[in-house]
Amino acid sequence: MMTSNSILIQNLTIEGLSTLIRSIVREELATVNTKEVVTRFLSRQEVATLLKISLPTLNEYTHKGIIKGSRVGSRVLCDETQLKEALKDIPTIKYRRR
Repeated sequence: MMTSNSILIQNLTIEGLSTLIRSIVREELATVNTKEVVTRFLSRQEVATLLKISLPTLNEYTHKGIIKGSRVGSRVLCDETQLKEALKDIPTIKYRRR
């Protein structure tokens, strides 16, 4: 006797069954492993504190296009993920002792 949740499989090879199972498992894993990314925006003061730079230096980086900010009303906010990517482009100055 078959219930409404039963599936009858006929004329399916072992390879076909394994392919079917793999595709179902991949679909389920894709839905489970998706992480919801929460975007966090930082103010100019928070960015300057995080990078340990002054506000005029942050202003210079913003005008050069190294750090991108978004104007929201009268505030300028920076996306934290874009900020982390921009850190790779900021030049570092190495000083030598004489």
